[in-house]
Formats: sequence, C-alpha cells, structure tokens
Amino acid sequence: MISITLPLLLKGLLAALIVGFVTSSIRSWVDRVFLVIMLTGIVGLPIVQAIQINLIVIALAALMALIRQRKQLHGAVPPGSHEWLLITIPAFLGALTGRILASQMKPGLLLGLLGGYAILVGLRILIIKPLSERETKAHPSWFVPVSLGSGILTGLISAGGKPFAVPLFNNAMGHHPQKAYALATVAVVTGAWTALGTQFVLAMPDWTQLVLAIYEFVLVTLVALLVQKFWTEKLAKIVNLCIVPILILVGIRFLLVAIK
Repeated sequence: MISITLPLLLKGLLAALIVGFVTSSIRSWVDRVFLVIMLTGIVGLPIVQAIQINLIVIALAALMALIRQRKQLHGAVPPGSHEWLLITIPAFLGALTGRILASQMKPGLLLGLLGGYAILVGLRILIIKPLSERETKAHPSWFVPVSLGSGILTGLISAGGKPFAVPLFNNAMGHHPQKAYALATVAVVTGAWTALGTQFVLAMPDWTQLVLAIYEFVLVTLVALLVQKFWTEKLAKIVNLCIVPILILVGIRFLLVAIK
C-alpha cells in the first residue's frame, strides 16, 4: 500500500503540472503515458503501481473525452457502424490480453517495455508528420491490427498507443488527420475501460491508489484546460522539440535499469 504523505503529494503535483502542460500542448487528451513515466521517474512509485494508477486516470480521461467530443466522435465513427466494430472489438481483446499478460510479468520487464515505448514515441514525434487525406483509403480490415495493438499497449503499460495509431490511420491508411484522431480515440477509450475492468477482476486497487489516481486526474485536467486557453501551433512545436530528447533519455534510463 502506498503511504499518502506530503512529499508524495508534492511530487505528484509536479508530475501533474508537467503532464497537464504536455497533454494540452500536444493535444493528447486521452493517452496519458507521460503520467506513467512521471509517476515512476519523479514520484518514485514502483512500475506496477504506476501502471495501475494510470489505468484509472486514462479511463477517467477517456470518459471525459467521450463527453467533450461526443459529436465529433459520433460523426467520424458512428457507434455500431462497420468501422466502429472493426476498432472496438480488437481494442477490447487487445486490452484484455495485455492486462492479463502484464499481471504475469516481472516489474523489470514492464519497466523495459515502458522504456522502449518512450524511445519509440520520441522518435515518432521527431520523424512522422501528419499528411493530408488521400482519395483512396487502405482496406478497412487494417483497422483490426492497429486497434489490437493499441489495446495491447493499454493493457500492458497503460499506454493507449495514440502516438502510433494516429499516424497509422492517417499516413498509412490515408484518413484525414481529424478522423485518424477520432479513430484512435475510440480504440483508446475501449482499451482503457477494458484494461481497467480486467484489473479490477484480477486485483482490486487499494484505496490509496484510487485516491492518488483521482488526485492526478483532477490536477492534470485542470492544468491541461488552463494551458488550452493560450495554446498555439508554435507552442505545440516547441513542446514537441522539448519532450523528444526527454522521452528518449528517460526511455534509455528505464531500459538500463531493467537490464540490470
């Protein structure tokens, strides 16, 4: 059980300030993998507890996204449509599988996976840029592996995989960036609640984890909404350039710790 102390809350506040600023700056309202990194690197929580706490945070963020973006999501991916089924079913199965696998893994392996993911996200931000919509789209069956991968990542390390799902839907499949974002959001929302539900079945989080998760969610959300008021494209570019080396360096550190 985590001891809720003043130093812990202050570290959590610092983590929330950073994550909230980054979340709003890069317009990643649901995927909160940065929080897992902060909970492990700054707050000092064990990786298993950090992932479980972030599962609660990402599930609440997903619910908030559904409420705030319901019209856009409904217009882009109507519930019950062919596209919706090709996204939600694989995301559900992936998150279920990922959470079960994570429950059997050693903490060092989970930390190594998080480190590798952080490095890849940093490289993705640096290299891959959004493209305009293509007239000819890839076959809808490609929704399945992308959504499955998103679900597995959500279950394994509570990382929704949006940094990769969005460019895959956009760059590889040819969908408009806004629709690609909506498609990826549906996958993350499905995966987040599936992974959280699976975790509750496997082992209920204790009350301290629930308190810390709600604490982080509220703080991150408030900071993100505040930053949104003065968000600009220039700010997004600056933040992207700043977080790329941080992600890569933190990822390397996690990998080295995991290897020891």
